[in-house]
Amino acid sequence: MTEGVFSEKHQVLFYETDRTKETTVGMLVNILMLASQDQSIALGLTEEKINALGYGWVITQHLIEIVRMPKYGEQITIFTKADSYNRYFCYRDFWIESQQGERLAKMHSVFVLMDQQKRKIARVLDELIDPYNCEYSAKVERMPDPKRLAQGRQLPAKQYRVRFMDIDSNQHVNNVHYFDWMIDGLSEDFLLRHKLLKMNIKYKREVHYGEMVESATEIDEAKLESFHVIKTVQGESCRARCLWQKRSM
Repeated sequence: MTEGVFSEKHQVLFYETDRTKETTVGMLVNILMLASQDQSIALGLTEEKINALGYGWVITQHLIEIVRMPKYGEQITIFTKADSYNRYFCYRDFWIESQQGERLAKMHSVFVLMDQQKRKIARVLDELIDPYNCEYSAKVERMPDPKRLAQGRQLPAKQYRVRFMDIDSNQHVNNVHYFDWMIDGLSEDFLLRHKLLKMNIKYKREVHYGEMVESATEIDEAKLESFHVIKTVQGESCRARCLWQKRSM
C-alpha cells in the first residue's frame, strides 16, 4: 500500500441508498469521511483528544467526481490520504473502488482547524498533523468557487428548521445535511432521469440549532447544471454547483 494511504472495506447498506438503489451523495460523503475518521483513530488522533485541546476539524470545501454511485449490497473499498497542508489549510484525497478495482468516485477536500471557544480558524498544530506523514507546502490551493449559472431557471425555494439531530460534536450542522437540503431542491422527475457527475460544494458560515434555512436552486436543463445556495437570515451559509448526466432508461 502506498505510504500514508488508509483503506477499509464497506458494504453499502439499504439506508445509504435512495429509490434508485444507489448511494445518495450525502451518504457517499459520509462513507468517505468515516474512513478519514478511522485513520485518525488508528493514529491516536481521536476526536476526544482534539476536543480536549480546544479544537475541532471543520471542512470548508469538497470537490467530488463520480463515475457511478455504489449500489445497495455492493462491496467497496474506501481509500484516503492526507495529501498536504500549510499554516491554516489541510488537503485530503478520497476515492472508492469496486471489488473489480474500478474507481467509482473521488473527492478532494479542504479542512481547517477551528478554535472551539473563539469559533475562529486556528493555525495547524504539528502534533495534530505529523502522524499523517503528509507534505508541508506554503502554497495555498486556489479552489474553484461554485459560481451561479449564466442562464439558470430559478426553482421554488424550500425551507427547513435545524433539528437537534442535525448538530454534530463541533456544535454546528453536520456538513452532510447540506447535501440533502440541496438535492431536495430538484424535482423527483429530474432526479430519477439524471445522475450526478460532479459537485463543488463550499461552506461559508456555520448553521446552528433552531435556525431556519432556505434552500434555493437554479437549473440549466440544456447544460445539465444546477446551482444551490443554503442561507439563513444571517446570510449565505453554503453554495454548490453540480453537473448531471441523463440516465440510460
